[in-house]
Amino acid sequence: MKKIISLVLILAILLVLTVEVANAKLVACVGDSITYGSGISNRDYNSYPAQMGRMLQKFDNQWQVQNFGVSGATLLRNADKPYVQQSAYNQALAAEPDAVIIKLGTNDSKPHNWALKDDFISDYLFLIDSFAELPSKPKIWICYPVPAFNDNFGISNAVIKDEIIPLVNQIAELRDVEVIDLYAALSGASALFPDGIHPNAEGAKLIAEAIAPISTPDFNADGIVDAADMSIIVDHWGENYPLCDIGPAPFGDNMIDVQDLIVLAEYLFTEPGLIAYWKLDETEGIVARDSAGANDANIIGGPIWQPTGGMVDGALLLDSVDDFAGTDFILNPTEESFSVFAWVKGGAARQTVLSQAGGANWLSTDSSDGNLITELKGTYRAASTLQSQTIITDDLWHHIGFVRDGSDRTLYVDGVPVAQDIQDSLGGSENGLYIGCGKAMEAGTYWSGLIDDVRIYNRVVIP
Repeated sequence: MKKIISLVLILAILLVLTVEVANAKLVACVGDSITYGSGISNRDYNSYPAQMGRMLQKFDNQWQVQNFGVSGATLLRNADKPYVQQSAYNQALAAEPDAVIIKLGTNDSKPHNWALKDDFISDYLFLIDSFAELPSKPKIWICYPVPAFNDNFGISNAVIKDEIIPLVNQIAELRDVEVIDLYAALSGASALFPDGIHPNAEGAKLIAEAIAPISTPDFNADGIVDAADMSIIVDHWGENYPLCDIGPAPFGDNMIDVQDLIVLAEYLFTEPGLIAYWKLDETEGIVARDSAGANDANIIGGPIWQPTGGMVDGALLLDSVDDFAGTDFILNPTEESFSVFAWVKGGAARQTVLSQAGGANWLSTDSSDGNLITELKGTYRAASTLQSQTIITDDLWHHIGFVRDGSDRTLYVDGVPVAQDIQDSLGGSENGLYIGCGKAMEAGTYWSGLIDDVRIYNRVVIP
């Protein structure tokens, strides 16, 4: 009864809520070489701001992250390379960001720079105020420096830990800004810092995750934000529960409260992370509309629309000869997390529901019994197809899916996992997709039967 009353109360709050919802779009990452991505292979893709940007895109594709890091930069304004004298500083101000992440202090620990430590607080306040006074009124976070696992380049871990971090705490109190503890978050990650100072790509990922521990409002991962997710917020109201800590967006505030409810309200009855969705409900024509974006599929070979014959409204009937639908690029399987689902009826052994041109067959059947399989696999010698023992070609409707969660691969049939394993580093491709035929359009791989409601998410969804 208490839970029902709480849900009613929250629904009432949603109806009258007048609190302004944060609508931040641009994050400026201010920092030194660790922010810039020095020493990281393909830093434009693997630096922590770049990786955080992809995380935020999964949360809300309107977010953008820009890297304003400068190698060797100091917080101190009279040290050997003051950040505020670099062009990146002026560019960051000109961008008028909605959120600012400041991660400086590592180079300040060098003896010749730390001789100016009496200026550290005033110089940090100057930097914070310069962003706080922007018309965009950004939310500002300041970070502890990451550990220095070796005292290379004159950088001193003792100074960082015993002197700089306490000063950062004072600064946070003086300006009422939140602190992100990167020192603790990276303290056990020495193996990810090849020179003891700069992280590799995996270390940069840990930094990004520590700064933006993002959860979508779809807390139970069933694909939609609804009353069930609201109920989870109710269960943890007033707690520090990271799964539901989504407000203020996107970083949260370590408390489940009305701020999280505000963010949830924006997504209520939506499907976060849905990047392509072909309902296949058309009644005629040669285009299958993408209801989630602009990735319409071209209908090839003359399959027949079935306006009332689908599992969910209409469907597309394919003839196993030359019928399929083709799209432009949607998703690269190298992504750490994604999910694909479709309803199917009919089919036969060796036929394919979804594939990537020249890449892999994402959802297909084995060559003997019509069991669901995926050829999405790693690039190493022992990598293998994931095969279930569940037949989907029995002329009944089946909801099939593939979910990638980090290194885990899972096949689903009718909401039940039917095969699962661990497979690192899936082979990548940036080609378009085929709905209803194999990756090379080989004879015998074309689907014979109905396909309906094909969905692709850039996150984990559990049917």
